[in-house]
Amino acid sequence: MHNQNSLLKLMISTIMALMSIAVNSQNPYRLSAGAREVGLAYATSATTGFWTSFHNQASLAYMQKLSLGVNQDNRFGLSELSNKTFGFILPSGHGSLGAVYSYYGYTDYSRHSAGLAYGMKIGKILSVGVQADLFSTRRTLDYENTNELTCEIGALIKPVKGLTIGLHTFNPLPNKIRELDMPTVITLGMGYLFSDTFFTTIDLESSNTGHSNIRFGAEMKAYENFYLRGGLMTNPSGISFGFGYSGNIFQGNIGFITHENLGLTPSLSLVIFIR
Repeated sequence: MHNQNSLLKLMISTIMALMSIAVNSQNPYRLSAGAREVGLAYATSATTGFWTSFHNQASLAYMQKLSLGVNQDNRFGLSELSNKTFGFILPSGHGSLGAVYSYYGYTDYSRHSAGLAYGMKIGKILSVGVQADLFSTRRTLDYENTNELTCEIGALIKPVKGLTIGLHTFNPLPNKIRELDMPTVITLGMGYLFSDTFFTTIDLESSNTGHSNIRFGAEMKAYENFYLRGGLMTNPSGISFGFGYSGNIFQGNIGFITHENLGLTPSLSLVIFIR
């Protein structure tokens, strides 16, 4: 009976790991925080904002207020696949320091992720950022627990008014320094602000595993501080949508993204600007 329970827990852990890979487009280490980012189908490498700062750390250079954020998404509507994330940003010097922590899973399978980041402006049109990451995966069977370290590097270029070009690399380190292989993912993006009320962004994503993805998002200011969003991605194919409020004191957003086989994932986030 004990062996059967152990086998069942192992199977559940494997299924959860595979579902994590599915929702994160073949990169199970991808941060999924930010309901605004969900509404934009995670086309985040050339955008700015609180949660975007942890998708492309160069965005931290444009964060000018001490900020706190919380986010939760229930992948495919399952509480066992929920992801809870907490973020903190502190302006410092010519940039900002950021810290993020995320917990995914439940008792028998979980992943704790923590990151420490800094982004700063270099000149008038360029900003760069870097983040150190720790991923700790816990399963029921003790010998399967793993701890992995890596980093992320990002850059933003704003050559002309309204246009932003973003470049982000996850895990540029060689896998031979770790117990397990982690994908190296490079994302090139472009965002354009057509007016004060309409913004579009696109990401081209590729990894050393042979996986590629195209993400597209659009955001419209519908009324004063209220926004509507929509997007799509190609691999796996899915669409996204969402809405939210953005003010001087807080931001609240709701987003949804679909998976071609697994269904709908809702996300809710709140950001508070302290000063």
